[in-house]
Amino acid sequence: LEYQSQLAWKTDWMRRKFPGIEVRDTLGMKDPYNYRNKAQFPVQVTGEGEVITGFYRPNSHTIVDTDTCLIQDERLNELYQYIRKELTSRLAKGLRHIFLRRSRKTGQSQVVFIGEENHFEDLTAKLVSIFPDLVSVVFNHNDRQDNVILGDESVILHGSESIEEDCLGIRIRLNFKSFFQVNPEMMEVLYNTAMEAADIHPGDSVIDMYSGTGTLGLLAARRGAQVTGVEIVPEAVENARENARLNGITNAQFVCQDATEFARGFQEQADVLIVDPPRKGLSGQGIEDIARIDPRRIVYVSCNPNTLKRDLERFEQKGWKARWVQPVDMFPQTPNVEAVCLLEKE
Repeated sequence: LEYQSQLAWKTDWMRRKFPGIEVRDTLGMKDPYNYRNKAQFPVQVTGEGEVITGFYRPNSHTIVDTDTCLIQDERLNELYQYIRKELTSRLAKGLRHIFLRRSRKTGQSQVVFIGEENHFEDLTAKLVSIFPDLVSVVFNHNDRQDNVILGDESVILHGSESIEEDCLGIRIRLNFKSFFQVNPEMMEVLYNTAMEAADIHPGDSVIDMYSGTGTLGLLAARRGAQVTGVEIVPEAVENARENARLNGITNAQFVCQDATEFARGFQEQADVLIVDPPRKGLSGQGIEDIARIDPRRIVYVSCNPNTLKRDLERFEQKGWKARWVQPVDMFPQTPNVEAVCLLEKE
């Protein structure tokens, strides 16, 4: 579909999915290509010793050999093509994935080799000499017999485990294990919309659940709120704390805990609760506990309209009404759509 038709299709789809709720027009990009700041390419070596890298065919573990991607950042394509050219069958033996990340704003790039054996020192030296923006090269050890991409142990081959990002003037130290939106341009649109919905006043108490590297919480703190961010990934929590220090923000704290457990044990008052869950959405217990906290408003940032619809119905049973839904096109050229929803007590 031509891009404006993609946006119209997504708006219409969301309006049919959320009848009775104001669904705004989908916010889109000016240039809907080369937007992704992260890439993960699986690697296989055939019985004949041929190295295949690319993307999985849908619903399979068959790799479609691919040398470029029109929605990946152009620099990531260049890095990937160079690594792909250098990968001998010896180097690729035991290599499971190539993970790449780049910040367009800071210009910093990162390569993570994920596999069973670390023999990437020479390739790292070549990469660093050719790509001066490459500030992080890591080997991540993973010999698990499942489809989890990242393992627990890592070795830094060059620089550090992180690159530096920027979102709406907030500096972000980004560990390769930490979640970060893959479309940085539309992330700013998404987060500005979330801040509009939150309507934060100085002194407000804000809980940011599934806080990741802390970006939304830090944006709320910059507006004068007292923020508590909750995240279960230890590296992301450490990133968030470091990001607060980097930006001189002292009115935000970050807790390493399951979001539902935190909500269940929270005994204080919160004015605004921001929730940005994974694709599976919130658990029934999580919604129960959020309703008990009884904030003035809930800002739900969703990457899955199907679970958003289910969760809004559950919130409605607890007396919460969705005021509006704003679709945001985080993934042009795909059928996926993200959204921000404002909920208030009826």
